[in-house]
Amino acid sequence: MDSEHAYHDSAYDDLARDLEALAASGAGEDARIRFIENVHVNRNRAIRDLDFKALDPRSVADDYLLPRKDLSRFAVEAWVRHVCLPRLGARLADRLLVFGLGRLFSAYNELGAQYCTDVDLNVIAEDGLSAKDLAAVSAALARLRGELHERFGVVLELHPDFTLLREGAVLRALEDPDPKRRFATALFYRANERGIRVLKDHPAIRERVFSKVRRLPDAALFEHFLGLGGAGPTFAKLRSGAPLPVGLDGSCDKALAAEVVGSRAFALRWRRLFPQGLFVSPPEWHFSMKYFVNRVYDYLSAMRTAGRGLPELGFGEPGPDGLDPDWRWLRDAHKLMLHLQELVMAHIGAFGVEVDYGWMSAARFARLADLGGPRFIADFDAMVLDGGLLKASEVERYRELRRKIATRANDRVLEGPAADRARFPEGFRFENLSADEGRYRIRVPYHWGDLAFFAFSSIAARVARIVESRILPSLPRLGMPREDLEAYLKVFGA
Repeated sequence: MDSEHAYHDSAYDDLARDLEALAASGAGEDARIRFIENVHVNRNRAIRDLDFKALDPRSVADDYLLPRKDLSRFAVEAWVRHVCLPRLGARLADRLLVFGLGRLFSAYNELGAQYCTDVDLNVIAEDGLSAKDLAAVSAALARLRGELHERFGVVLELHPDFTLLREGAVLRALEDPDPKRRFATALFYRANERGIRVLKDHPAIRERVFSKVRRLPDAALFEHFLGLGGAGPTFAKLRSGAPLPVGLDGSCDKALAAEVVGSRAFALRWRRLFPQGLFVSPPEWHFSMKYFVNRVYDYLSAMRTAGRGLPELGFGEPGPDGLDPDWRWLRDAHKLMLHLQELVMAHIGAFGVEVDYGWMSAARFARLADLGGPRFIADFDAMVLDGGLLKASEVERYRELRRKIATRANDRVLEGPAADRARFPEGFRFENLSADEGRYRIRVPYHWGDLAFFAFSSIAARVARIVESRILPSLPRLGMPREDLEAYLKVFGA
């Protein structure tokens, strides 16, 4: 196996070779399935026996995230190669390019994955494939989705617009007259070429597709992972005030959250309403762990996989431990956001398509605090404090706020012109202390949502500083036109 896609635990490389040998010997599907399931059962038991919620956040990658990534990737890759594709037969399978991407497969992900990571597969078929044959491939993917979830608890994302396409459809999208669609398509293939894991190769298709986008500069990876040009939510879009799409707990419905931690406009509105030192949090807010932290680290890791060094990406002199302090902090924040996403899944319930684990909100945090009790709050403390996510001054403020919440302090009193009271958001809880018609005087109770809002606001502020003061100025050296940089500086207010 090539070094970029080697397993963290080399025993999986041996198991993959053993399975190849078993298949080459003529073993039937039942025997191949038994082999894969036996590996998963035995290895999963060892991982599951670890109490994830008791893991040290500082070593969570080695203790849990990397073993989980290895096992999930082995199970999915083995099932695709040795169960799903053989069912199609060589006549069909040989006319497909199948590759995996995302956190489970990408070469740039060296810190592992949580159990609730979904699987991203793309299949590009020869143009000559008949409608009947393409339907057979689609049915095979649908069956694969069900089997992966039933047998391994892994969710395969199937998107009608890009999971399964003929080569011609991909090439036409790369030449689409709509510049936004054309650019988003080009970004997707340009950003992923160096990181994909090819599960079934078709060299001719691969070359014809990816050769079309190699002319794009490395700065295109910023656009894909973080910028305004990508197809989905990104750091830049959320920072500039775009709503965050969230999957609602317990349903397949989605909503657009407007009150997003990290949005410049949202932060400004809230700072104008209440003094920061009082730790007042909105009745509802959302924070995207996925798009505001994980994708920033993914961008840097993808660039390093592409051969770029940290100084080229805006990072400077190493600290005492040999790492640039901002790089070390971002690396730790990335791991701990994965850790928190696992806690979300563990406390809310079994993962399925109806649980979107990539975000936190005031309501979700309150629910987690109710379900997990003191244990969940202790887990959150360990993540934030032991994980080093806050500056020393912020740690003191965090501890002070935590004490006030735990002791049910009643000292948070606000007053101001009565007209300002009309600007309070719906659902904001307070006790009225004055009957004065000209001024308001209220007491605002402390609650656990205040603690989470303070922590995530601090994390978002540091990520924004890293992106805007370190990553953004490096982009012209990576091929971003100066006018595009100026546009981002204006959007970010940097």
